[in-house]
Amino acid sequence: MRHLKWSILLCAILMSGCSIFSKKTGQEPMELESFKATAKLNEVWSRGVGNGQGIGLTQLTPAIDGENIYTVDHEGVVTALNSKAGKKLWSKKVTKDFTGWSGDVVYFFKQKDLNHGITGGISYAAGFLYIGNYAGELIALSATDGKEVWRKQLKGEISSVPQTNGQVVAVQTMNGKLFVVDAKTGADMWFFENPPPVLTLRGSAAPVVTDTAIYAGFANGRLMAFNPSNGLILWEQRMASPKGRSELDRMVDIHASPLIKDGILYVGTYQGRIAAVARGTGSNVWGIDGSTTENLSASEDKLFVSQSDGKVVAYSLASGELLWQNEKLLRRRLSGPQIFGDYVAVVDFEGYMHVLNQSNGELAARDRVDSDGVRAPMLTDGKTLYVYGNSGDLMAFTAAAKK
Repeated sequence: MRHLKWSILLCAILMSGCSIFSKKTGQEPMELESFKATAKLNEVWSRGVGNGQGIGLTQLTPAIDGENIYTVDHEGVVTALNSKAGKKLWSKKVTKDFTGWSGDVVYFFKQKDLNHGITGGISYAAGFLYIGNYAGELIALSATDGKEVWRKQLKGEISSVPQTNGQVVAVQTMNGKLFVVDAKTGADMWFFENPPPVLTLRGSAAPVVTDTAIYAGFANGRLMAFNPSNGLILWEQRMASPKGRSELDRMVDIHASPLIKDGILYVGTYQGRIAAVARGTGSNVWGIDGSTTENLSASEDKLFVSQSDGKVVAYSLASGELLWQNEKLLRRRLSGPQIFGDYVAVVDFEGYMHVLNQSNGELAARDRVDSDGVRAPMLTDGKTLYVYGNSGDLMAFTAAAKK
C-alpha cells in the first residue's frame, strides 16, 4: 500500500495548491481576462442527479447511449435521463452494506460511512450499465430500470470507469491490476498485474475495449494490448520512460484513457509524451514531448489536449504537427477538452467553462457552470455538450456563432 499513500499525499498537495497562493509566486492560476465573445452558449437543460462527486478526487463520468444518458453520484445514486430534454426516466441507489477489501485486510463497513463510495464512473453497452466502487465491487445494472443484475468483488479499489464491448467488462484498480469478467454474469475470465511505481497519480486510465483487443495504459508508462477472451498479450509499448532523480520527477503515468480513431490509438502521459501508435501492432506513428492527465478528444483532423500546465493545444492527427495553442488558462487545472459543433470546451477548477474555436484556438465564449468545479470528463453527441458538475447538476449546452 506504499504507493497508495504516496498517491493520496500527492493529490492532497495538488488539490490544496490554490489555498496557499496568498502571495504571488508566479505559479498561481492565471487570472481570467475579458474578451469579446464570438459565440453564444445556450443551456438546453439542467437537472439535479444526486450529490455529485463528493469530497474525494473522483471523476464519475456519465455514459450516453443515443437518446439516454446515465449518471452516478458518489453515494451510489444512478439516474437515467432523456438526453434531448433532460427528463428523468428512473433513479436507483445501488450502495449497501458490504465487505470491503484493502491489501490483505478484509473489513466490514457501511457504504454511507465512506467519503467517496463510488469511485469508478458509469458505462453502457448492450442494455447494461457498469459501475465500480471504493471497496472493489463491480456492479452490473439493467439500463431499462436500474435493477441489479450481478455484483462482483475484486481485489483493489476500482479507480477507473469500467469498459465493455458487450461480451467482457474490463476495469483497472489502484493496485495496478486489470480485471476482465464476463459482461453477462460477472464470472472471472482473467487478470493482469502490473505493479505501480512508488509514487503515482490518483486514479487509473479507463481501458479501451473492442471486439478484438483491450488497450490499457498503466502508471509506469506502458501501453498494452490484450486478447479480450484469454488475456494473451498482443503487444506492448513504453510510451514514456522515467527521468530525474526524485520519485516525483520520474512519474510517467498514463492517467488519460487512450483514444481510438481510424485504426490509430492516441495516448498522453504525465511528464512524458503525446503519441499516436498503430492499433494493430503498437508501432509508433508519431510522438512529441508533452504532459497531460486528462482525456483527449479528436475532430476529423485535429487532436485536442489539455496540457498539465494549462495550455490547450491542437495537433494534426496525421503528423503530430502543432496547429495552435492557447496559453490564456495556464495553471487553471483544466479538464480534458471536448468538441461540440465548431467548438472545443474545457472547464477549470473554479467551474468556468471556456469555449474555443476549433480552427484557431481563440476564446469564443465563457460561462461558470458550477462553482464547485467539474471533474468528470464532458460528453458530446457532436452538437450537444453534456457537463456533470461536482455539485450534482447535469447540464446540456449548445453553441453557435453570434450574428
